Amino acid sequence: MKRAVLAVAIAVGLVIGVALPTSALGLTQVTLNCDDGTTSTMVVDTDTVTGLTLSIQGMIDYPAGLTCTMVQVPVTTVVHLGGIAMAASPGQNPFIVGGGRWIVPCDVIFPPPPPCNPCTGGIESPAFARAPGAYMAPFASTDTIFVNIAVNFHQRDDGSFFGTLNETIPANQSCGTTVVGESHFTSKPDPPLGCFGVDLTDPNRRTAHTVSNVTQISGQQPFPNGSGLTTPAGFLNVGDLVHFSFIDNGNPSQGIDMLQGPPAPNASTCVQDPDTKVVTATGPAPLFSLTNG
Repeated sequence: MKRAVLAVAIAVGLVIGVALPTSALGLTQVTLNCDDGTTSTMVVDTDTVTGLTLSIQGMIDYPAGLTCTMVQVPVTTVVHLGGIAMAASPGQNPFIVGGGRWIVPCDVIFPPPPPCNPCTGGIESPAFARAPGAYMAPFASTDTIFVNIAVNFHQRDDGSFFGTLNETIPANQSCGTTVVGESHFTSKPDPPLGCFGVDLTDPNRRTAHTVSNVTQISGQQPFPNGSGLTTPAGFLNVGDLVHFSFIDNGNPSQGIDMLQGPPAPNASTCVQDPDTKVVTATGPAPLFSLTNG
């Protein structure tokens, strides 16, 4: 598959972080209430508050089936949240929150077919079928579509996970003459295979890898899973695993925050030790950028 750039159209936010583990005097306690039924309370710094605000606004501006509200309370007394230093261990409450819209090149949705060897004739090229009988039509290399994303993953003190990662391809889009219909999936970091974690090989603790289980799909057409296949295996189904990678490089993102996942391929993993509850999260660095403005 050809490498392509995914860029957020207007306002987006992405935050990867942990609840602060020591004295929190002068910081802010925030409570996120999301319409997937989850609530999380964290003590964070000013930059994280800014990132959370942008993320929530991105969920509102570019709907993907998840919205959150945030309540802020300045911390005026010393609060102790525990002294564990490892970013992915209990007591730190690692989280990733993001929302916005991606601009996805059509050659990610419809990758060029591999050359035939030998060419037998009479066999259609494996063009990416979006619906029965609908094959890839010609489109310009600059053609793109929008994809909305919303993610809100957290780890509890006991090591369990909760939250939602959704994507929606809005309706009324096309690649050349090929209609790309509305499509949506919802996923959760449910055990035993679902999890997420901060990549400890990143000294800044700003890279996260997620694996989530698809719990719901809807829309006019299936959501591509990034494999580039024309068979049913090329689309997400309930029970499938979604692999995503994120890098939070600060606010505003201005093209330096990165991500990778469906409809692009991804091979990230996260494995939780059943005894220590520490997550080892690894994977290739995401290739695609989020860009404000």
